[in-house]
Amino acid sequence: MRAIMIQIVTVVGALLAGLTLAIVINKARREMSEAIDRRRRALLEPAVFEYLGAASSKPLSGYLPKRLSRRDRRLVEEILLAAARIVKGDTRDRITAALEGHGSVQGAIRSLRSRRRFKRADSAEDLGLMRSREAVEPLVALMNDPEPEVRIRAARALGIIRGTTSIRPLVRALADPSRWSAIRVAEILINVGAEAVDELLAAYETLPRHARISALDVLGRIRSLRAIGLMKRCLEDPDPDLRARAAHGLGLIGDSGTAPDLIKALADREWPVRAMAAKALGRIGNPAAIPSLREAMKDRQWWVRANSGEALRGLGQAGREALIDIPFARHMAVSQLEEGRIIEQSVSDLTSADPERRAAAIRFIDRVTASARVDERTRQAAEATQESVRRALGDVLKTPGPGDRGRP
Repeated sequence: MRAIMIQIVTVVGALLAGLTLAIVINKARREMSEAIDRRRRALLEPAVFEYLGAASSKPLSGYLPKRLSRRDRRLVEEILLAAARIVKGDTRDRITAALEGHGSVQGAIRSLRSRRRFKRADSAEDLGLMRSREAVEPLVALMNDPEPEVRIRAARALGIIRGTTSIRPLVRALADPSRWSAIRVAEILINVGAEAVDELLAAYETLPRHARISALDVLGRIRSLRAIGLMKRCLEDPDPDLRARAAHGLGLIGDSGTAPDLIKALADREWPVRAMAAKALGRIGNPAAIPSLREAMKDRQWWVRANSGEALRGLGQAGREALIDIPFARHMAVSQLEEGRIIEQSVSDLTSADPERRAAAIRFIDRVTASARVDERTRQAAEATQESVRRALGDVLKTPGPGDRGRP
């Protein structure tokens, strides 16, 4: 028994010693490889940067040593990809040409067929940095990959490469049954910007419902005037979600000429459409919407009243006057005035050295208090300010306002 135990201990000790030796050797090899990489990189980087900064058409191979080892080729590719993340303009085009001539683009395209999904995803990301048109078709094919992460990396790469042939599959990808994927594709299209607008407009009628909603959201966030015609038509769509999204998009674009269409949408039978129309009118800032927004403060839905009040608050003095004069929805009107710190500012102006400013503040406080509504936040604002303001506010509140005359 003792002999068996000695053998077991000996074997375990040998295994541990072997494992330790393997770790030490592996670490030494890695450190040696990294040291060689640093030395070779120090020799190759100046040549690569000289190529990137040159005005001549001489290819990268003319700046590098005649014979490159496998290690050197890998390091050159790493240097170029690192530079591709930060440079713009002609220098970026030179990087693309160098990577194509270096064989990096072709190698990454071959890696797209790897059985390992992480390698496919990484290769797609590298191709995006390379920005080579040769990669468009392989990346489009990769949009059908069974792995969602691979598809998203391919979509992001196509968004970086841009161009009609690379944007079109991104538009089609909005119809992806995975909502999360569709949201990420929409973000990619938004980053593409104006170049995506024409493709979105051309494909809109062929997209399924949920993709149309995403397309309207993308067009609104890109803020292209070319999308206004489509969004106006969508305000008449039978689908209330599309009508609401179109109203929101028109607000993001911000063209004051769309105010009549949005004013009409304030009377929509569905409250989300009315709420989005009110919000959009506030973004556009067209004073012609004030009467309609004032009327929308009667809406039975809180969200419509809230957006209408916020829109009026943002429409300058005329909008604020309309808020003060509203005989209904008093709580919402005063809340909007408080939220915009308008009441607080008027309270502070009660002790202003400017007689006109002080008189305007008194008139404003009179009209607010006449609505029989002074909320807790208004009282807190008064209590938190200086003593002279509190006295002035007290005098105003003691004076009967227009709405108090005739009260017992």
